[in-house]
Amino acid sequence: MRLFDTNILTVFEFEKVRKYVDDNCRNLSSKKLAQALAPIEDRDECKLQLAQLNEFTSLLRNKAAIPDTLFIDFEAECNLLEVDGSVLTEKQFLNIKVVSATVNDVIRFLTSKADLFPALQELIGNVYKTTDIIKAIDLIIDETGYVRSSASKDLASIRADLSKKTRESDRKFRQFVNELNKLGWIRENEAGFYNGRRVLAVMSEFKRDVKGLVHGSSETGKTTFIEPQETVALNNEIADLQNAERREVFKLLRKLTADIRPFALLIKNYHILLTSIDFIRAKAYFAVDLNASLPVIEKDPCISLEKAVHPLLFLQNKASGKKTIPMSIHMDRKQRIVIISGPNAGGKSITLKTVGLLQIMLQSGLLIPCSEKSKVSFFNNLLVDIGDSQSIENALSTYSSRLLAMRQFLNVANGRTLFLIDEFGTGTDPELGGAIAEVILEELTKKQAIGIITTHYTNIKLLADNLKGVINASMLFNPETLGPKYELVLGQPGSSYTFEVAEKIGLPKEIIKRAQDKVSNDKLKLNRLLADVQREKNKITEELTKLEEQTKASQKAEAKFEVLQAKLTDKLERSKEKQEEINKLAELGRKYNALAEEWQKNTDKKAIIKKFVDSLTAEKHKKQYQLALEKKENTKEKIIARVKKKIQVGGKVRLLKSHQTGIVQEIIKDKARVTFGNINSTVSLENLEPID
Repeated sequence: MRLFDTNILTVFEFEKVRKYVDDNCRNLSSKKLAQALAPIEDRDECKLQLAQLNEFTSLLRNKAAIPDTLFIDFEAECNLLEVDGSVLTEKQFLNIKVVSATVNDVIRFLTSKADLFPALQELIGNVYKTTDIIKAIDLIIDETGYVRSSASKDLASIRADLSKKTRESDRKFRQFVNELNKLGWIRENEAGFYNGRRVLAVMSEFKRDVKGLVHGSSETGKTTFIEPQETVALNNEIADLQNAERREVFKLLRKLTADIRPFALLIKNYHILLTSIDFIRAKAYFAVDLNASLPVIEKDPCISLEKAVHPLLFLQNKASGKKTIPMSIHMDRKQRIVIISGPNAGGKSITLKTVGLLQIMLQSGLLIPCSEKSKVSFFNNLLVDIGDSQSIENALSTYSSRLLAMRQFLNVANGRTLFLIDEFGTGTDPELGGAIAEVILEELTKKQAIGIITTHYTNIKLLADNLKGVINASMLFNPETLGPKYELVLGQPGSSYTFEVAEKIGLPKEIIKRAQDKVSNDKLKLNRLLADVQREKNKITEELTKLEEQTKASQKAEAKFEVLQAKLTDKLERSKEKQEEINKLAELGRKYNALAEEWQKNTDKKAIIKKFVDSLTAEKHKKQYQLALEKKENTKEKIIARVKKKIQVGGKVRLLKSHQTGIVQEIIKDKARVTFGNINSTVSLENLEPID
């Protein structure tokens, strides 16, 4: 997207957006990317960055276990590796080892979730998982950054000799210290190092009595630093061994650098990958703070924002605990230009700046604070005329500067251009300025450009109703309190409330009356009409809000009633089944009582027993017959088949147990998706019966 004024990013305070992203970056390399944040020319690249950011933001919102990609910047190591004959330090190798392990974790994570995060998967296209770098470094350097003695036989031998000589020197030195301590010739800080040599702090009056090399004295001259003669030869050997150790370590580091050099390009790509991830992470945290989302990206030019807020205003209000009123606006090929009118301080300019800043953010690869149902597109050009553009350098008046801007608009504007003009036509005689503004609006309409214009001019409001593709809009205003509502309404122009505001602030009524007399009756009538329309609209909006709240409360109560009804019906069914069991038991009890009486009265016990057995057998046969009949007629498959023939999508059904009624939304095999009030439920067909 081309910006035809170098000042555009400043006008929209885009540097503050950069600052928010920069504050979330953890490395100098990613901070550089944040500081250079700007609209991306390549649309495919912009779409990819938006998709990657959207996926990473979803990871943050879902609190997924993401590999930690914090790293110590190793750009210097990357550059040094590319230079033949260069040698890296132990610390630099440790950095590369840690980075290699980090990238391996990232590759493993993204590869395992390639289906979920295809855009982030693109990040690892130039790197691959390998342990060769880590193994090569581990052979030479330990986890503390110390070259291992096992790295070479020569180093192991040198360090063994060095350790032996150092122990021997220590022993002789301590022995000498003890002797001089007994004589009282050395100070409390008895030993130390002077120019890398181990020395004794001898009182200067005894320096001639101590055999050894004098290395110097204290500033006061009271202490002389002497290296004992008994350790001089040993210390010389130790110094030679230390030099030999340094040479061998350097030799090993040079060889290790040469072994790692074939991976120079891979390590450079490590840096690019981790820098990109840290940059994406910073933008994702910014998106989370903003409650931002990725709108639908349309091919045809359009801006259809739902519940959008100005990001900087939102964060400012969020910090102070205030609510930010969202706005919605729609522009496409059919409805290309929106003319916003209304009183000053009503939110016209902030609406214009919201659209402009969100478009810049989107085309810079940032998510924007609006509903994910919003639809936007990419524009080739962004033309802006906001604020006082008086040029001191060129001795141009405000109006002259604005006319120059309009000339550029007319030269550049096309179907892929977004333009934003604040206070259209102002800066000169209202009649003449309004006439030029009309013509410019007509030309911009012909060029199929998409844009927003704020104005107080009545002629522009009237023209908007007659130009195809242009629509009026207004910022809601409370005529009673004369306070802004900061809500945008499409479809009608707004009143400027000039005289109402003047009256509210206490301007004398006779002054206001004289001013009204100087204005044509048509304009006054139109202004009053717009104010009346807005007053009525405010009332309707309030009534609709109340109605929506009542509807929601009613639906909630209805859903609660249906749940309670279902529970009651289920309870009654269980109670009915229990009563039937009690009745059966009572009948069985009566039979047993009659049998007992007969047993007492009749002497033919066999006949009674036979009668009892016959009764049980008859009962058993009766149950078996009923079960067989039910099984034959009411098998699950037959029930489902029978019900399936009778019900259809959109038809009414009843639950067999609870007797709840609902509407069939979909039939899936042996189940149906049914809406009971506000509740969607999937029910087996055998549990339903159709209602005519």
